[in-house]
Amino acid sequence: MSSPAIVVSQSGQPTHGLVDIIGAQVGRPVSTHVTDRPEDAEYYLSPATVTELANRYLGGDDGPTLVVDGLLHPGQAVDLGSRLESTRILDRRGAVWEWLGEANPVAAARASLRQSRIARRDAATAQRTESTSGPTGEDGRHAELERQCQSLHAELDRRGAAARDRVRTQYGQVDGNVVLVGRVAAERSQLWGELTGEAVSQEPGRPAQPATAAATVGPHELAVTDTPGVPGTDGLPEWLTEVVPGLLAALAEADCVLVVGPHRGPLRDAITDRFDADCRAVGTATADAARAALGAVFETVELALELPYTDAAHALVSALHDEGVVHEVAYEQAIYVRVEVSRSAVEEFERRVSDADGRLTTVEAG
Repeated sequence: MSSPAIVVSQSGQPTHGLVDIIGAQVGRPVSTHVTDRPEDAEYYLSPATVTELANRYLGGDDGPTLVVDGLLHPGQAVDLGSRLESTRILDRRGAVWEWLGEANPVAAARASLRQSRIARRDAATAQRTESTSGPTGEDGRHAELERQCQSLHAELDRRGAAARDRVRTQYGQVDGNVVLVGRVAAERSQLWGELTGEAVSQEPGRPAQPATAAATVGPHELAVTDTPGVPGTDGLPEWLTEVVPGLLAALAEADCVLVVGPHRGPLRDAITDRFDADCRAVGTATADAARAALGAVFETVELALELPYTDAAHALVSALHDEGVVHEVAYEQAIYVRVEVSRSAVEEFERRVSDADGRLTTVEAG
C-alpha cells in the first residue's frame, strides 16, 4: 500500500489499532473520515458518505487507498468502486490481511483470494451486461477468475495445515506452553522479548504469525508464543484467526494464556469460552508481572538432597543451578542441597539422585 490512505468509519470512531496498522503500511499519516450513519445495503457506506468522500478527498487519476472500517461483501466492494473510480478500496480485514501478508503466507493468500472474488463479481456483472449490450469478452475472464479462486483455496488449505503443525511441534520438551495475546498497541511483543531474550519488531500488530521461543521462569522451562495484535476492543475476530491458523493451534496447546494490555476483558472471555488454558490478565506488560502470573500457574516443589562426594554428585549439583532454583548448598559430612524444581521434573530428579547414590525428600510447604 503506497498511496495516501483514508480510513472511513461510520460507527463514530475507527476500530482500535486500525489506523496504526494502515499508517505503518503507507509510511505516512493517515486521514480519517468519521461519521455516525447506518450501513447501506448497496455500498456499505451511506450514499451521503460516498458523496462526501468523492467531493472532499477523491478525484484525479491517482486516487488514494480507501479503507472502509467494516466488512464489505464482494458486491458492495464492486458497487463502491464504481462510484469512487481511481480509488483502491479495502475493508478492515483486507487492510489487516495485506499488512500481515508481508510476512504471513496464509494472510497473503487470503488477501489475494478476496481480491479475486471481488474481480470475479465484477466480471459477472459485466457478463450480465454483455448479454444485453453485446460481447465484451468477460465470459472467459470470469472463468479464469473462478479457477484462480479454486487454486487459492487449495493453497490456503495447505499453508494453514503447515502453520498449525509448526506450532504444535515447535517445542516438545518443556514444562509448559504459554501464549501471549493482546491488542495492536499492547506491549505484548516487548514482553515476549524480555522473557525469551529474542529480538522483536516495533511495528504495530506484529508478529505477522505466531513466534515461539524458550523462556526460563523460576525452575520452569517454558515455550512462550507471541501472537499478532488483535484489532478492536472485542474478542477474537474470525477473519483474523482464519489468516493466523497458528494462533488457534497455539491456544489449543497452551497451558497458560497471558492477556496483555488494554481492553483485556473481551479477549479473556473469548479465550476462556473456547479453550481450556488457564487464562490470566496482565495489565502491566513487564517481565516481573508476567513471571508472577506464571508462578501462580506452574507448580513447583522444594526438594532436599543428600549426596556423596563423588564426581556424579558434583555434576548433579552443577546441573541443579541451571535446571532449578537452588536455595542452599552445604558441604558437611555429605553435600546437602535445597532446590526448587518444577513438579513435572520431580520423577526425573529422583532417578538422577538415585543414580548418584544420594537421597531425596520433599520439603513440606510452611
